[in-house]
Amino acid sequence: MSATVGFPAPEEHRAERGRMIAEKLASRLAARDTGLWGPGAARTAEHRLGWTDLHTRSAGLVEQIDSLREELAAEGVDRIVLAGMGGSSLGAEVIAASHGAELAVLDSTDPLSVRAVVESADLARTALVVGTKSGTTIETVSAASAYAQALRGLDIEPTERLIAVTDPGTTLAEQALEEGWRRVFLADPDVGGRFSVLGAFGLVPAGLAGADVAQVVAEAAAVAEALAEDREGNPAVELASALSAAHARSIRILAVAATDPALEALPAWLEQLVAESTGKDGAGVLPIACESVHAAGFADADAGTGICFLGEALGEHQPVSGVAVSCEAPLGAQFLIWETATALLGAAIGVDPFDQPDVEAAKARAREILARRTQAAAGSPETGGDADGGAAPAEAAQEPAPFLVEGEVEVYASVHLIDDLELHERTLSGLLGAILPERDDERYLAVCAYLSSVHDAEAARLRPVLADRADGAPVSFGWGPRYLHSTGQLHKGGPDTGSFLFVTAAISAEDDLAVPGAGFGFGSLISSQAAADADVLEGLGRRVLRVRLRERDEGLQQLLAAAAGTSPERVGE
Repeated sequence: MSATVGFPAPEEHRAERGRMIAEKLASRLAARDTGLWGPGAARTAEHRLGWTDLHTRSAGLVEQIDSLREELAAEGVDRIVLAGMGGSSLGAEVIAASHGAELAVLDSTDPLSVRAVVESADLARTALVVGTKSGTTIETVSAASAYAQALRGLDIEPTERLIAVTDPGTTLAEQALEEGWRRVFLADPDVGGRFSVLGAFGLVPAGLAGADVAQVVAEAAAVAEALAEDREGNPAVELASALSAAHARSIRILAVAATDPALEALPAWLEQLVAESTGKDGAGVLPIACESVHAAGFADADAGTGICFLGEALGEHQPVSGVAVSCEAPLGAQFLIWETATALLGAAIGVDPFDQPDVEAAKARAREILARRTQAAAGSPETGGDADGGAAPAEAAQEPAPFLVEGEVEVYASVHLIDDLELHERTLSGLLGAILPERDDERYLAVCAYLSSVHDAEAARLRPVLADRADGAPVSFGWGPRYLHSTGQLHKGGPDTGSFLFVTAAISAEDDLAVPGAGFGFGSLISSQAAADADVLEGLGRRVLRVRLRERDEGLQQLLAAAAGTSPERVGE
């Protein structure tokens, strides 16, 4: 276990590390000192520090997981699907991937992703873990309803296959207990979602899928004592002080790549942990999950970007910023190291790492748009949903005229972009070039893809393609609506340095899927969520370019080609 740091002005890093040690931040955190983040954050911290010793309370949970897994296997149920968002899914996904366990994660409202679960040939041997801290997360609750309905279609009683992970007293907990779900795991209410990986939210789904969660817990326990020490060499102090000193230099992007194959899925978890915890009050660090150390945006990172190796620091590459960190440790230790470092970083830059004040705005706006669209569709004999709550059309609301229509792609632009766009070639490729950040100008581009990670997996190539075109300037990628529970907080509450490329797709009535009993379909839900977040960002003065694929497959190939500045037939070369 070790963390190493490279910094352009070593004395600045030493001074910040010395300050953290002198103020005993690490030991105070281990002792659950709620005053670390200032008086305004103390009340929140009182109910958010249970993660500091969560690993010590997991032995009984691991036994319950093993017992349930054996029960399910004896009944021929050997496929686990997790419905959850953000902290309720990312940690479990990382654990399962690291241990080679097959865990299907449903963290999308795209109807094609939902159909991939509920219409799977393996549905009869599947159990669904429903993970939501609040018990009311709309994406998760909607997915659970669709899954239950699909099981009834196979004459399988859903409650035998439904497993809840939630906080005590939530609506979901009460419903699951009342209906007699197969098992209800109650999480520690004093642990926030993104810090919950070493508790029920991370361990239950991954353990049921076959991961050795006892090993993960043991790896965390092995490093816990060292993380509470106020000294040089404490990996959490080393990382937090380096990121804090970099933040003071306006180096607030962290390109992250795993060099240890067992940590390949960890960058996505780290994105959520650090970005949602620190991205507020105009401050924050944005980790960007890169495909490898050779990927665009990592190998050629610009002057505003530090680089982070998860595992050994490989190669002799020196970033322009001079900021480079690495963390070598097994997965369970990585979780606790980074949780501790993130909490210390919040204290250093003056933000509360346990709240997410800007997340609710997009949720509230999505509810408004969805209600309006559902009402409009219900009142129209041409487009209305059926009396049983069938899917309302995703595009029921009147859209503004597109800025550009090219092939199978429509482009819409925020008012904050129009002047810039008029200076560029009026083509899809030209407009994408207009929104790209210039190298070394401290800006970043976030690609927000409201598509199916199952059907439209190629969309993830937009990140390296655009980063390469931008000469290594920072480009992040997030699947919507998943990123709303992750980097979405920093997009709105962090530094005003982001531009945003929204990608959505037209959803036909044949592809859409009703949310049982809701009066709308998943197509309406995902399109409302995309429109809502774009609206909120535009309201904050952010630069937003919306791209709508009129035909999903051809449109995506056209978009990838335009991003690369080449023809569609050459985009895969």
